[in-house]
Formats: sequence, C-alpha cells, structure tokens
Amino acid sequence: MLDDEQAAAIADAWLFETWAARERASFILPPSKLAIEPSDVVALLHNGRRSLFRIREIGDRGPREIEALSVDPAIYRLGEGARREAQKNRRDPSGQPTGFFLDLPLLRGDEPAHAGYFAATQWPWPGAIALFRSPSDAGYVLQAIVQAPAIAGELLEPLLPGPVGRRDKRTRIRVQLYHGELSSVDQLRLFAGANAAAVRNSSGDWGVFQFQFAELIGPKTYELFGLLRGQAGTEVAFENEIPPGAPFVLLNQALARVDIGFDEIGLPFNWRYGPANQNIGHPNYVLERHAYRGIGLRPLSPVHLRGMRTIDGSLELRWIRRTRIGGDSWEVNEVPLAEGDELYEVEILDGGSVKRTFATNIPNVIYTAQEQIQDFGVLPSSIAVRVYQVSRVWGRGAPCSAVV
Repeated sequence: MLDDEQAAAIADAWLFETWAARERASFILPPSKLAIEPSDVVALLHNGRRSLFRIREIGDRGPREIEALSVDPAIYRLGEGARREAQKNRRDPSGQPTGFFLDLPLLRGDEPAHAGYFAATQWPWPGAIALFRSPSDAGYVLQAIVQAPAIAGELLEPLLPGPVGRRDKRTRIRVQLYHGELSSVDQLRLFAGANAAAVRNSSGDWGVFQFQFAELIGPKTYELFGLLRGQAGTEVAFENEIPPGAPFVLLNQALARVDIGFDEIGLPFNWRYGPANQNIGHPNYVLERHAYRGIGLRPLSPVHLRGMRTIDGSLELRWIRRTRIGGDSWEVNEVPLAEGDELYEVEILDGGSVKRTFATNIPNVIYTAQEQIQDFGVLPSSIAVRVYQVSRVWGRGAPCSAVV
C-alpha cells in the first residue's frame, strides 16, 4: 500500500531508468575480482569521462566477462511525485425515493401465490433501495433489495373502461414517466407477455394491462395504444374509470418480490425504504403502512355466463371456469383446477340487493320458476346474475357479472 505521491515517484524513476540505461558496457575483470556480483554498480573511466554502470551478467571462464548498463543514481532521489486530487465519491442523492407496493396476481404461474411486490425509483439512482418491515416502529427486518430503478410514472388522462380479453385498437392513453423509456413490440412478443404494466385505480387495486405501441410525444411522455386490459384476471380493476394521476409501473426485472407468510396476509405492517447505503434512520428513508392481500391466491372470475329458459319457466345458468395456474395450454380439454375444490356461489340480484344465493360444485345451477316468483312476484324477462369461484384459502374470487 502506497500513497499516490510515493507511487508516482516510483513510476517516474522507472521511466527515467529506461533513459539512463541506454548505454551498454562490456569488459573483462581478472578472477581476483570475485567480490563483484550482478546488480553491483561500478564506475568506469572511458575517454576521460567517468560513468556508472550496473552489472547485469557475469561469465566466469577464467577471466570474468562483464555485461553492464549505464545507471544514474540521481533518478532514485527525485522525491515524491506531484500530489493528485483525490477522486470524490459519487454524491449521494438527496431526497426520498418513490416506492410502490404492488398486490399482483400470478403473472407467470411459478411464483409464490401469496407474495407481494415492491418497486422504487429515484434520480440519481443510489445503487439500490432497501425495504424493511416491522409490526411496530422498532425492530425493522430487511425484506427486499431493489437493484434497479422502476420505469414508473403516472397517467395524464383518464383510462376509460373498455374491452377486456381482446385488443383495444382505438383507445390511446398518455403516460408521463419519472425516468426511463418505453418501446413498442410486435404482436408475437405482445402475446408472449411483453410490455406488461400495472396501474392503480381509485380503490387501490392494481390492474394489469399490456400495450403494443409506445410513441414518444414529449419529454418523458408516451402515448400508449394497442391495449390489452384486465390481464391475469384483473378485469375488475378496469370496470370503472381510472383517473389522471394514477400510478403506472412497468412490470419488469426492477420489481422486487416480498415474501410474506399465509398468516401475514391482510395484516398492516410498517415499512421503511430508502437508499441501501444509508442507515434506516436517515431522513431519506420513507415510512409507509401497508397490508399485502395475497392477490395471487384469488380465484379468477368465471367467463361466458349464459342463461337459458326451460319449458317449465326455470332458468338454467351456465359458465366456464378459469384457472390461476397452467391455463395457457391448448392440448387439454379443460384447464386444471388451481383450487383445492371446485366451488361456486351464484347471486341473483335486484338492483343493488341480493335476492338469492346458490352454492354449487359444478359450473351450472337451476333457478326454478317457483324461486323466481318468490323473489320477484313474476317470471322476470331479465335477471342480473353474479358468479364467484370460491377458494378455501381466499374465499370468493373475482366476480363474473351479467344480465341474462
């Protein structure tokens, strides 16, 4: 270990040494000069000039054949080199990061269903953001490290309800990012899951959507179109208008998974997050209170709810269930059941009130004519229906609503 001045002096001496050793001398000494060894410095007088040489090689064949290079001892007494300005460490970013606690459904199917997610952004990026958790305001435990800044921002205009389960080629939505950039993808990559993002509605639910095209229209401002709403079973989050200013987060590798236990789902915790190179008590740390809901455990809503009137006036309701896990294969007749049991609850509605509830373990139910007359006084021409798939872990999943 050397100071930079000492190291500079050694480097300068090596450079001068190359010039000082430019002259070579060869001479012969008698065997009596055995005391002279390689690396010794000797003075030679030649043509009236006295020069110093360092001996490199000696050949003993009776007479001693000497090979030497010129040397200048003064170059080793140059003293310390010029002082260099010490490199300054990168200035720690001031201010607090912006963090997002995301309750997301299963996106790939191989992640823990009850896990939560956290994303953060700050500019300049401090290298990493640490996330700590505690049930009180002491004894915080590290839960996750965010290694990369999230590509996040906010909506500049409302995202209106629209088609789900198919591409919306008409709607365009403007998003302003805090930093980073977005890009367009081709249709094949879109259907393979590219450009997935989450946006939070007024109720605090995160809806997942994809966009095929991202057009830069201003500084950090993009217009997104070619939308696929309600991905991964989040249709309910898009039923109502999502207002301007709603948070937008691109779902990429910047997301940090937060592992929580089954018994911790729904419990509010104190969370502190800030630059990982600073103490948890630093003013740059943010304190928030949040309860992860384990959305990945929520059963998806059934689809294709249909009603058919029978000869006796009964109403037969049928639907098709979906699955949270393994539902993308085209090789099976029916998707696998991700829940422990196949259970459904069917609600018959009259405006905002529930007139009757059915429980069944098959994807259909009979609403008899007698039951209809008991509930409505007549056989109604149309009935509002809501169907839930039920999980013993989660309870009722997302609803499928229709008027039949």
